[in-house]
Amino acid sequence: MTTAINETTIAAAEGARWWRQRWGTLIAGYVLASLVGIACAEYFRHAGDWDHGLAWERGLLVRIHTPLPHVLDSLMLVFPWFGTNISLIPAVALVVTWLWMRCRERRFAVQLAVVQIGSYLLNPTLKAMFDRDRPDLFPRRGWYGWSSFPSGHAIASISVLITLAFILHRVKGWTWPYWVLLPIMCASLYSRLYLGVHWPSDVLAGMLIGLVWLGATLYAFRE
Repeated sequence: MTTAINETTIAAAEGARWWRQRWGTLIAGYVLASLVGIACAEYFRHAGDWDHGLAWERGLLVRIHTPLPHVLDSLMLVFPWFGTNISLIPAVALVVTWLWMRCRERRFAVQLAVVQIGSYLLNPTLKAMFDRDRPDLFPRRGWYGWSSFPSGHAIASISVLITLAFILHRVKGWTWPYWVLLPIMCASLYSRLYLGVHWPSDVLAGMLIGLVWLGATLYAFRE
């Protein structure tokens, strides 16, 4: 009887722990990520022709745009779907539901949900502030929408995919998510330049924003 009571108490404590996370840290992290995005935008806006790309950006895009073999070229159209909120949100919702139902530490479910929500909100907020034209060097391919700055794919790929790999490793002990998701993340980032839908500074800024948001959430949900 004592053992059963202790196990029930421990389980209840583990289940309630997610509610006592550092929500102030998450708010501060979101604000900091937004400020990093604003700082990047202001820096690049004052470094040259914002809407038509800086000289180094135009040169880099021309070099990257060298056509790949047909199979790799086709994959470049697929990889972005691993880093867009259109496909990430339903996939993350399924994983969050699974973690909530199956995992004793529900904080992992909350952590993944918070990271996804923050990633989703950061992108349109900053796009609304900086209405940057997309590259015009060659026809754009694949899915894209609204302002060029920042790259929402970069924000989501860095913060959501790394968090997903981290949580699966903690919960199941799997290391394969790192070996699968990290290459997909890199390919997704590269594809945004290859397909001509983002300036390199859009992707760099998105990566920095995603890293700040990722760091803030990892710190807030630490044990």
